Amino acid sequence: MNRVRPSLIILAAGASSRMKKSLEALNSQSSSAQLIEEKNKDGLPHSLTHKGLIVLDQHGQTAIDLLIDQAIQAGITRVVMVIQPPGDAFIKHFKINSSKIGAVENNTSSDFKNINIDFAFQKIPEGRVKPMGTADALQQCIEQFPELNHQVFIVCNADNLYSRAAFRALIDSTSENALIGYDRDGLDFPLEKIRSFALLTTNSQGFMTDLIEKPDEEAVQKLMNQGQQLNVSMNLWKFKGSDLWNALLSCPVHLERQEKELPTAVQQMISQNQIKVLVIPRREHVPDLTQASDIQAVRLLLSQGKSR
Repeated sequence: MNRVRPSLIILAAGASSRMKKSLEALNSQSSSAQLIEEKNKDGLPHSLTHKGLIVLDQHGQTAIDLLIDQAIQAGITRVVMVIQPPGDAFIKHFKINSSKIGAVENNTSSDFKNINIDFAFQKIPEGRVKPMGTADALQQCIEQFPELNHQVFIVCNADNLYSRAAFRALIDSTSENALIGYDRDGLDFPLEKIRSFALLTTNSQGFMTDLIEKPDEEAVQKLMNQGQQLNVSMNLWKFKGSDLWNALLSCPVHLERQEKELPTAVQQMISQNQIKVLVIPRREHVPDLTQASDIQAVRLLLSQGKSR
């Protein structure tokens, strides 16, 4: 079937706060020498301008490199990176690794491993020190690339190493709005971390009905008794821009985190706009980079060839 390949939007404008704090702690320990190589003027790894630029394998590939490589293998031909301005670290990275250099500072395309790379910038509102959240990041991205509002695109985080099979599942799905629902039992994380993931609930047709944050064991058991699969979101989404747009504009700010979050916008899109979002179940691990201890764990998985 000859369908237009969706663009991939990678959300990479986050502050990497937990990673930075845990690396700062490691910096004060002698054992950190194995983990931290090149440091910047702040004493952090140069890559900690963003954790997506941490080198993860013996070939010098970063999380972003590995992520984009999987997207290419799935058939993606265009990536839009959402970063904080001025984005020097990302721009330098793609310039060094590009075979054709474009004027990336002006949001124009550059070729990187047979894929077009564009840059959108998530500006921080006046009075804040951190970005406004993932829903705001996607809204600013679409405002800078208005054609996305008339297209289907895939959205993911920059610090999760999704597989090409997961990307293919979204590309091949006939649903214009979908996400991957990962089986909790297939994720190789500590139980405490797994319990912190939001659970997805679906109707009998497999469309998302709710997303339950940090469910307790009573809630988990209730869902199981209802016949719900224990699938979680690892923030790998597919959207039709025009279906999501109004929900992005009206997305409320989370009272505790003070950010506009993409899952909240999606729930609003479903409940208020009556848009269906298909949950595509998968059972596989998704390596991620949340804190310093994850770096060695992901490196080990990659060296053993177990990350895909």
